[in-house]
Amino acid sequence: MLHETGMVIDITVVNGEKTAIVECISKSACKSCSSNDNCGVGIVAKGLTDKSHKLSMPFKEGMEIDHSVELLIENKDIVKSSLIVYVIPLFLFIVTCTLTNLFFFNELAVIFASGVSLIAGTFIAKAISSKLYPANSLNKLISTK
Repeated sequence: MLHETGMVIDITVVNGEKTAIVECISKSACKSCSSNDNCGVGIVAKGLTDKSHKLSMPFKEGMEIDHSVELLIENKDIVKSSLIVYVIPLFLFIVTCTLTNLFFFNELAVIFASGVSLIAGTFIAKAISSKLYPANSLNKLISTK
């Protein structure tokens, strides 16, 4: 299970429902490695700042501004989401490349059709993921501290 701690920075009302804006700071794994002083990647990571990610989450009782919350994501959900996001567009891309190359023998047509299939695959993946993980199902991921 993946644990991520975030800070509630705002609570708003959207379409009659309370929504919390949670900020999570992602840190480079290279900063915590024991040999980061001797590694080129670790030295570069020290110079980079941590990234801030703002997530819009459904409000859960106990959430307050400037209080931390813990987001818990199960491994099966990570794998399922990764498969949806990567495999669907990639599969459409490969099938489109193959079929376009078989029928048109034109490299420009293959490139254009492949680009369109990647865009279509992205929208299909987004539609599937929003059906599998509606916003109200995210409440089970949030643990207030």
